[in-house]
Amino acid sequence: MNTRKLWYIVVIAVLVVAASAVPVKADTLVYDNGPINGTINAWTINFGFSVSDSFTVGAGITNLTTATIGLWAFPGDIPSTVDWQIGTAFFGSDIASGTSSFTNTDLGPNSFGFELWSSTFSIATPIAPGTYFLTLDNATVPNGDPLYWDENDGPSSAMENSVGPIGSETFLINGTGGVTQTPEPASLLLLGSGLLGLASGIRRRMKA
Repeated sequence: MNTRKLWYIVVIAVLVVAASAVPVKADTLVYDNGPINGTINAWTINFGFSVSDSFTVGAGITNLTTATIGLWAFPGDIPSTVDWQIGTAFFGSDIASGTSSFTNTDLGPNSFGFELWSSTFSIATPIAPGTYFLTLDNATVPNGDPLYWDENDGPSSAMENSVGPIGSETFLINGTGGVTQTPEPASLLLLGSGLLGLASGIRRRMKA
């Protein structure tokens, strides 16, 4: 291998080491209101009906990323989109709001003849520690049928806009916060210094 090719290889190796020093952040479970139940009840989240559930964000979380909920749908229906709001009070949207598409996992039918879905959607927004409320409405399926948010009576407080307090719904929220994967500084410094020294030696030989 000639010195010019070796020089290129060393430079690439140094760049790889530098890139590996960038902190990597991974999703963290922020709040979990319990598993999908499918047997208690479910509440309409379209046709003008809204459901709002509380959740708490602990220290170390700086951004929300996704929410996963349980849904009841008529056979053959696949959940498509939902309007979501995050606020500091029931049905509030003072923190963030948006419309997101579902990524769905079919869990099969329940005893009432509905198809159960585990459905994930984006709620990307900065957040500070505290108590908030996730509100869902205007959900869609391709043929325009009702879509229902699964009730599991977890620890969250919940409200429905037409009846008031209800049992809370199935949902979990993910987010990001602190660094979860960072190479050791001492190892990076040692490897980087060695590669740079080798590169300098090769460069001097090339000039000679």
